[in-house]
Formats: sequence, structure tokens, C-alpha cells
Amino acid sequence: MEYTYEIVNDDRIIKVKASGEITPKEAAIMGKNIRIKAKELSYKILFDLRQAENKVSISEAYFWFADHYDKIDIKLRYIPTAHVTHEEDKSFFKFFETTCFNKCIKVRMFMEQEEALNWLRPQ
Repeated sequence: MEYTYEIVNDDRIIKVKASGEITPKEAAIMGKNIRIKAKELSYKILFDLRQAENKVSISEAYFWFADHYDKIDIKLRYIPTAHVTHEEDKSFFKFFETTCFNKCIKVRMFMEQEEALNWLRPQ
């Protein structure tokens, strides 16, 4: 997996673009690094995963924050985060969104980047 990120100061958003196979280990490291940066800046996050292939399982997704971020800083779960994905990974990210919602974690899934940006932008 490869990823790049851009800090969009006008919208207070970190836009991450990932490509290739996203393994659990790589996703955890990328997520931790971006979430820490977002917390430091008080920014929101947009993960553009349309060019990536998710290899994280449903069972791993269910415990994602507890297993990877809560031990570092429980506040990392409260950073509003949008995932923009493609049709093949839609059901995974819908499950992840629902799981996060049930745990009061601010994560949403979108198919279009503009919809994700609209959700993240200050009202």
C-alpha cells in the first residue's frame, strides 16, 4: 500500500489518498499517523480509498479502535473521519460505519469525494 496526504487548511481537513492492497498492519499504521496529526491540528480526516483494495476483515473492523488507537489516545476515536470507497468495498465500509456509530465513533462512508467533503466541512 502507498499513501499520500494533503493538509487543506481552508477546510481544516487532512485528505489521504491510498492505493494498492491495504493490509491490517498498514491500515493501522497509516491511521495512527494521520489521526495523531489530525488531533494535533484539530482537523478532520478524509480517506480516499477508491484506488485501494481493502484486506481488513469484518472481525478486525469490529475491534479496530480498541485494538489500534484507544491504547494510544482514546480521543483519536472522536476525530470526524470520512471514507470514500468503491463498489467492491462498499459493504465493508458500511459495516464499519455502523459499528463505529454504535460506539459513538464519528466515521462515515461515501461513494463520492464531494459528499464526504460536504459532511466534513464546518456548517
